[in-house]
Amino acid sequence: MTYYLGEIILFVALVLTSLQILRMRSELKRMRAYHVEFERVFNQTEAALETIQRTVHDLHASGREVVEELGLRIDAGRRVIVDLKALAARLEPAPTVAKRGTAA
Repeated sequence: MTYYLGEIILFVALVLTSLQILRMRSELKRMRAYHVEFERVFNQTEAALETIQRTVHDLHASGREVVEELGLRIDAGRRVIVDLKALAARLEPAPTVAKRGTAA
């Protein structure tokens, strides 16, 4: 009788272990699917970061060009202002002194 009782206990333990293994197997399948999804998202993120890095680099270079061009135009504007002031000084009539007449 104890022999059958031992076999029944071992059989139940085997069934429970098998069920646990099946549950773990399905969990591993699900985790593999998550891993594939994670890897895909990670690759997309890496590509997006590389694009952002290139964009920042291009903006930096473009910004430098804009600053240099703006500096050149500011210098040209200052030269024009100096030229205009000099021209205005030359064209400005000299103040005239009013002649005094003699009253009789």
